[in-house]
Amino acid sequence: MKWSYGVTTVPRRFDSGPGNEPILPRTLESLAKGGFDKPWLFVDGATSLPPHLSSAVEEKRVTFRAQPIRTHGNWILSIYELYIREPEADRYALFQDDFVTYLNLRQYLEACPYPDKGYWNCYTFNSNHTLAERGGFKRWYESNQMGRGAVALVFNRDVLMTLLSTRYMVERPIDPHRGWRAVDGGIVTALKREGVKEYVHNPSLVQHIGEISSMGNKPHQSAPAWKGESFNALDLLTS
Repeated sequence: MKWSYGVTTVPRRFDSGPGNEPILPRTLESLAKGGFDKPWLFVDGATSLPPHLSSAVEEKRVTFRAQPIRTHGNWILSIYELYIREPEADRYALFQDDFVTYLNLRQYLEACPYPDKGYWNCYTFNSNHTLAERGGFKRWYESNQMGRGAVALVFNRDVLMTLLSTRYMVERPIDPHRGWRAVDGGIVTALKREGVKEYVHNPSLVQHIGEISSMGNKPHQSAPAWKGESFNALDLLTS
């Protein structure tokens, strides 16, 4: 299966977060163990990387935006670039810079049937996990369609092409207040109008670690169903 994937980030994530926790480096390390090594980096508001992240530059897999274009701008340009670079990929994944995941996540996703007219949100927010508890859902199921979190999203080619061609996403920057933020809500709204649904997973496939939002939002709730970084995602196929 052919993938095109990357990570959006900002300079404040290059090093440490609260309690000197390395945010971007830890995310990249966890992604690599999950099967997504050497992602393309999309850096908003910088023209260089510190030495401990310089391998991305050396391998020519980084895009710098010297003048910040902010969250929505960086996300939509990044996912479009992933498509342009690999227009025939089977799956497109765009990650943010503040989460950890399971071992062998990529192999697990490749073993999962992709939903018809849907996309995957690998971060299961508390309100969506409540749906699983009430309905007894295991593995993939429809979310509440509110777009909770854009930490780790996966699309097939058809759905991504649909998203990139929606008028709603084109017009989002016109809104001076929310047009640059709430990427998760923008994606789910744009696709819902096209009959495409968001699917989440029980248990959550990623855990959010960035306590302080780069957009100034309130801290994300931790995913309530999370098995820890040492868990092998392939074990979900037999449990």
